[in-house]
Amino acid sequence: MTNEKKKVAVPGELLGVEEEYVPGNNVYVEDGELYSNTYGAVDLDSQNKKIGVTAENKVAIPELGDIVEGVIASAKEDSCSVTIVAIKGKKPLSGNFSGVLHVSQVAKSYVNTIFDAVNLNDRILAKVMTSWAPYQLSTADDDLGVIYATCTRCGEELVFKRGGLFCMRDKFFERKKISRSYLLKEV
Repeated sequence: MTNEKKKVAVPGELLGVEEEYVPGNNVYVEDGELYSNTYGAVDLDSQNKKIGVTAENKVAIPELGDIVEGVIASAKEDSCSVTIVAIKGKKPLSGNFSGVLHVSQVAKSYVNTIFDAVNLNDRILAKVMTSWAPYQLSTADDDLGVIYATCTRCGEELVFKRGGLFCMRDKFFERKKISRSYLLKEV
């Protein structure tokens, strides 16, 4: 590869190894291998043996520190998979992105199981904690957490009532890590 030819890299793409190159801009090292953490043109400085990526701003991808909106796609006791559907303050996503929410990143206090905070199909706001996919997410901040949910018993929308999420049909409160931005509030 030379400086005249520009290769395009995507997040998580293997670019080389530490024995060959020093990591430059938008490149991270994992187990001695160099990976792109953004979408853009690969910059190879042959003289200094340095490889980097110039970020392409034409597409929207999750970045470290971004607040994303996502939907819980699958869950097990200690973590859940999140389909990222939007990035707060950015244009629509350029593709499909996924994240992982671990039980240790759900709240500032101890949470026993992921099901004490979220369930399948809950819509959440989360902070991106890593710069590569699958993105590690956190809902620990007060503004983050569930913003829309349905009852796990009957499927009705849950309403924010007296500090919790309540099913009007079943007269039942569900335990969740609730965002201050929860969409449905008791009138």
